[in-house]
Amino acid sequence: MLAVLQSAVATVLEVDPASVEPTLRFVEDLRADSLALVEIVEAVEEQIAAQEAGFAIADEDLDDFLTVGDALAYAVARLAAAPTWSR
Repeated sequence: MLAVLQSAVATVLEVDPASVEPTLRFVEDLRADSLALVEIVEAVEEQIAAQEAGFAIADEDLDDFLTVGDALAYAVARLAAAPTWSR
């Protein structure tokens, strides 16, 4: 899951994927604005939905993603809570 997030962040923000660590803050460290965050979420949803049908990140939850680790924990929790019929 971290690799998916690193790839999305790297693509949208044009940074090295290896430099994207869970402790990095989206706004302060990575200089992501709200549009970039939406693009990152869309890229993550697209990559995960290819394996887990119906995976989505709620728009209202974006404000809770202060760090890469926040987004990672959210995605892992959503996948763990997914109904077994979608796996």
